[in-house]
Amino acid sequence: MAENDRPGREVDASGAKGVQIGDNNLQINVYASAHPKARFANRHDLATVLHQGSRARREVRLQAFEVDEAVLAPYLGQIKIPDIPSGRVKVLLGDFGSGKSEIAETWHRAEIENLIADERAPLPVWLNAQDLLGRTLEGAVEQQLGPTWRHGQGASITVDGLDETNDPAKAQALLDAARILSKTYTNIRVLLTARPGILSAMPTEGISATLLSEDAALKLVESVSGRPYSTWRWTTDMRATVTRPFFALGAGVMLRQDGAPRGEADLIRDLVENALRKGTERSAVTSSEILPVLQKLAVVLTRTGKDDLLFSDRQIARSSRLVADGPDDSVRFALPIFQHWFAAQTILTGDVSAAEVVADTRRFNRWRWAAAVAALSARTEDAVDDLLGTWVAGNPGAAAWIINEAFNGHRDWRTEDDENLDAQTSGTRLLQALRTWTEGLGPLAGGVLPSLVVRGPVGLGVTVSGHRIDIAFSTSRPAADYVTQVPLGVHPLVPSPVPDWRPWISGEAPEGHAWPWTMVQKSIASAMDEKLSRDPFLGTPDGVWVQERRFDLARRVLGRGSGFHGDLSADEIRNRATELFNAIGQNRDAGISRNGSAIFSGAELDDLVSWIDSTAPGQVVSHLPEADVSHPGGGWVWDRYSPQRLMEFEVEVYGRACEAYDEALAHSFARLGWSMPSSALAPFGVVLEVQFDGPDRLGNVPLLTAMQVPMALIRQFAPPGPEAVWSVSRRAVIAQTSREQSTFWERQTAIRENIRSWLAGQSRESIGSLGWVDTGADDMSNGRPASSLAAGWLSDDLKSLGLGTGGSPQLR
Repeated sequence: MAENDRPGREVDASGAKGVQIGDNNLQINVYASAHPKARFANRHDLATVLHQGSRARREVRLQAFEVDEAVLAPYLGQIKIPDIPSGRVKVLLGDFGSGKSEIAETWHRAEIENLIADERAPLPVWLNAQDLLGRTLEGAVEQQLGPTWRHGQGASITVDGLDETNDPAKAQALLDAARILSKTYTNIRVLLTARPGILSAMPTEGISATLLSEDAALKLVESVSGRPYSTWRWTTDMRATVTRPFFALGAGVMLRQDGAPRGEADLIRDLVENALRKGTERSAVTSSEILPVLQKLAVVLTRTGKDDLLFSDRQIARSSRLVADGPDDSVRFALPIFQHWFAAQTILTGDVSAAEVVADTRRFNRWRWAAAVAALSARTEDAVDDLLGTWVAGNPGAAAWIINEAFNGHRDWRTEDDENLDAQTSGTRLLQALRTWTEGLGPLAGGVLPSLVVRGPVGLGVTVSGHRIDIAFSTSRPAADYVTQVPLGVHPLVPSPVPDWRPWISGEAPEGHAWPWTMVQKSIASAMDEKLSRDPFLGTPDGVWVQERRFDLARRVLGRGSGFHGDLSADEIRNRATELFNAIGQNRDAGISRNGSAIFSGAELDDLVSWIDSTAPGQVVSHLPEADVSHPGGGWVWDRYSPQRLMEFEVEVYGRACEAYDEALAHSFARLGWSMPSSALAPFGVVLEVQFDGPDRLGNVPLLTAMQVPMALIRQFAPPGPEAVWSVSRRAVIAQTSREQSTFWERQTAIRENIRSWLAGQSRESIGSLGWVDTGADDMSNGRPASSLAAGWLSDDLKSLGLGTGGSPQLR
């Protein structure tokens, strides 16, 4: 048979004239045979039944998500219908969850509508690949349509799920059969769906399933969940996951339910485990052949980014729909969340040492999500303690991030459905958590953990009753840690009549097996902001922190305001400090508050005098430019600075703040080290833009925009031209801008994307956010401006790790 240009006509090999399908008698016969169990008087009746079948299939597919097709109308209405010419075969390729079946269903429905509009249109046929086992494609079409479709009207054939056969040979045979069928008869169109790698389609045959845009995916999640959900903190991996409709639906359903996932790690676990409960995916965890290979693949991909599998293992991996083809005949998981989940199982089984996760920044960034899923999935208290104890000892910052991601959504209390605390093990477990956190934090533990624990071995009193726990510490100095019951009468709200005991906590324990670790971590986080506000010596002995504290003290001693940044006479400072120190009886432990200002100690006065005596400076300097406007036009502190001097002041503050951050990281936060998010950019500088007028000003304050950038890139991002002002350290640069909104956003976004590319090239990843900050150019009103900025950056880092609350430190 040879195909003619006009649909609905055919020419047979004998040279007989073609038969017009529009002939009424033949048309009735076509519809009469188009369904084996019914006879249709016309194409409209047939179309009605085909639509019913299509709606039923979609309803079954959506049944697991408990969502109606109408809810998904905005998403389904955006699906681009594949264009398949007569006589052609197309293979719709997409990884697991990419919505191939819905795209194919949309094409099938469009073909039904074509039939309604044109009686000569091909007859739509829907087939599942699994139903074709033991049958030919042509035979399956004939079973639905009878024989008359061969006589010119043709068929629009959908074969869904070639990859679900788990038989590449069968899938390839179906593709070949479709090719033959499309060339044998007139007006045949075939659409097959499969994941990449299951068959060999020619380049002209393959079409890719279009994923959702990120915005569309998040809207779909929200529409299914029935409520807005804060997805702004979701990682790139998670956002990529929900661009696949299956996972957007799954995420929406889980967020809608009462027991919705609490955090991204919980969402990753639930999405994967729900997927593994269904159909052929179940074999990924039940097959003794497939499971070890997928775990091996997860480990090597996590460690190296390459599959490194033997040929035989690679073929076993390809038999799972969770796996997709990569470049150069390699394989990868269809989604990063599958890799995280299978890698987590190897941590739980001990095949991968928990210590590897926190060995260094590179390995942590590779393993961190797998570690969070593993922590969340550990089934026993011992398993939780082993994992978290190893991580806290290895790097408490990295451990805090894992604990925060795994358990931050858990309640700080228990409900009647939760287990009671174990009276036998609770005290021992809490002591282990306290001691491990203390040793892990090192010098940083002072001020953020109970001093009785930090100073050495301690007697820990723990009494539990149901969900409640009372905790106290003995003030004695035992030779070794021990656990006992809290003596009667010891309670935080009651003046203790019991000597040698100090109460700490009384209340309900947090939910879950990890409660000792989360309880201690949250205690640290609550105390950390206070430490940043009160501890003026976070840096090196004569670094920025000490210099600013010393100048602030000298300024207060002489009664100068916090906005003064000029030089001060060392002799005047020495004389006045000596008078004050003598007035308090040379008591180094005394605290002094002058005119309601911050407290400083007698020790600081004594040390200030000793420093002047040993270094003999003529002046005590602020290291910052002094105001240069003698008669300001306004009463604000920044009005005393000309635009040029204000830029010089701010750029120097930010340059010194970069140095102060480095000092604190090396001195006080050394045990956290590489886990601090800003360290990914280190050494970093700051690019600043200032706006003196315009609608974006913050009231009367000049607007300052600041962005942290790696020093390796700072010249690339520095404002061009001689107007740019650099700090003495070259760690900060500033320029005036008019801030045209469109170009500003483009410029800042481009800088952020360049930083991300640079980090990727350096095999680094920031677990904090990258972006810019808008603030007022009013740092001259701060007594210790560089230290305050550095403390704010440290606070942001600690909040990202779960070791801070994110409150802005107020230096005192």
